Amino acid sequence: MISIQDKMIVAENCKEYKPKNYIEGLKVSYLSNSCSNCVNFVNERCSKKLFDEIEGIINMN
Repeated sequence: MISIQDKMIVAENCKEYKPKNYIEGLKVSYLSNSCSNCVNFVNERCSKKLFDEIEGIINMN
């Protein structure tokens, strides 16, 4: 299982992150960025297949 902290770090660095509660032209800030809150994160997996790639880049730094 992916940790909450890992999901937050990956979401902060993901160019495809789009919150589930996204409203065009309005940034809702009461929820922190997390893969769990992203429309592309379904069944604990990134549908864009970006999680592992981004996590790998973060771990190299």
